[in-house]
Amino acid sequence: MQSPNSNLLRAVYSQYGPTTDRNDIVAGYAAVIGAISVSALYITSVWLVESGVFDLNWSPYFAALEFNWVVYSATLGLAFAVPAAFFVGAVGWRIFPTQTTFSGALKGTIGAVATYLVAFVPIAAVVFVLEIASSEPAGVGIVLANALELSGIFVAVGFILTWWLAIPVGCLVGVVYTARRQTAT
Repeated sequence: MQSPNSNLLRAVYSQYGPTTDRNDIVAGYAAVIGAISVSALYITSVWLVESGVFDLNWSPYFAALEFNWVVYSATLGLAFAVPAAFFVGAVGWRIFPTQTTFSGALKGTIGAVATYLVAFVPIAAVVFVLEIASSEPAGVGIVLANALELSGIFVAVGFILTWWLAIPVGCLVGVVYTARRQTAT
């Protein structure tokens, strides 16, 4: 016997699941794959430098990074980057559907940068709630200003550390998705 919600779940899955025919939703999934790839590649690159496989002598990106901190922050960052990337990919496709591989590369690059900006909003919301819940009483305006400032720092540091991966990966995801979509139709 099936539950009464099974038909609803099947309908939602067919419309929004990984096998959907909706190009905007699939573009969101492609952007998510890009965000996860950037995180994994960043962790791998820091590990390769720290383990001595690549000797960079000195690099502003790897000078003082501890590998455990990198894994923790990259994994925690995915909690915000994945929904932001999905949102940017899906909304970006709805606003500007991509027809050529060049426009896919351009929009993938813009989408990678936009993901950082969109991720700022949920990060600020979480920091705001955590500061409100803290034991120190402060005015809402001060807590909001602190949350916005701290969130801005988080996003800026994340961008500074990973832009060199995010932009090429975004470009590649845009090209692959556009080329793949053209062959599928």
